[in-house]
Amino acid sequence: MQRRLIQAVLGLTVFVAGSAPAQSKASGRALTPKARAQIDTVRRAVARFADPRTAEDAGYQPVFGMVPLQGVHYVRPDLIRDGAFDLDKPSVLMYAPVKGEPMLVGVAYAFEHPRSQPLPEGFDGRHDDWHAHDELSPSPDDHIVMVHLWLTDSPGGPFARYNTWLPYMAASLGRPSASELLARNARGERARRFAFALAIATHPPQLFDLLESRGGPELTRTAYPHRRALSMAVDSLADAERRGDKAAYDRLVTSSIAHSDALMAAYRGSVRSPRAREFIDKTLDELMGLGHEGHHAMPGTTPPTPREQRHHSPGS
Repeated sequence: MQRRLIQAVLGLTVFVAGSAPAQSKASGRALTPKARAQIDTVRRAVARFADPRTAEDAGYQPVFGMVPLQGVHYVRPDLIRDGAFDLDKPSVLMYAPVKGEPMLVGVAYAFEHPRSQPLPEGFDGRHDDWHAHDELSPSPDDHIVMVHLWLTDSPGGPFARYNTWLPYMAASLGRPSASELLARNARGERARRFAFALAIATHPPQLFDLLESRGGPELTRTAYPHRRALSMAVDSLADAERRGDKAAYDRLVTSSIAHSDALMAAYRGSVRSPRAREFIDKTLDELMGLGHEGHHAMPGTTPPTPREQRHHSPGS
């Protein structure tokens, strides 16, 4: 049970070789008054968890370490099992570094829910992005449903599944505009790919160490120069930004993306068996923000709007 519950949160996050998808364009301005009031309720309810140690005292357990584009997840398995949307009791708290200190940047509601019922109503309006994971519940009659809420600024709005501003905040770099990060063009793709490169430069995921421990010395030797270059780039980027040297900054962005791409290719290439390769590809894709483009949607649906997803019943 515990393993499946943790897997469920992993499905939330895992958090290009291509590029991370543009997030939902919902913004705070599009929220209904009731949704705004609901978000205020959540903020008040979790204010006491500003320090992650307080969250641990309340039964939240940190899992996975830092997940790119989302942060460290603190999970309460009992709330996942309880199967209810309770504004005062999010089952997941998400922390990410800001100026070197962990900050409560968001929450998620994830819980077991009957497959025969529509997705929960959740927050008021059409913008909360509920999604379902059929494979993660221990019961054949249930699946795990979930939705995120960002408590800090997010270019995709408060309910986006990923927050591509977090890595810029962790590296203390100026953030690109929301419109740039959301753009479906080469400039937007570059900004998103750089966000992922920054994320693994500032806080490499635990998965990387696991892959290298299993891949042996050869994989470690291949990965090391890319990981080192990414880590060293952070200070150089900050210095170039401070000096206003746009050309140097752009060169470092290009180099960081190349090292990130090469690192992902090395990890993918280290796996030989088709079954293991499929698992690693899926995990890395989700880690990089590629894992939720419809394949976790409820059966028979496309994800045109969260409201349409809510009113679809599996098998109908």
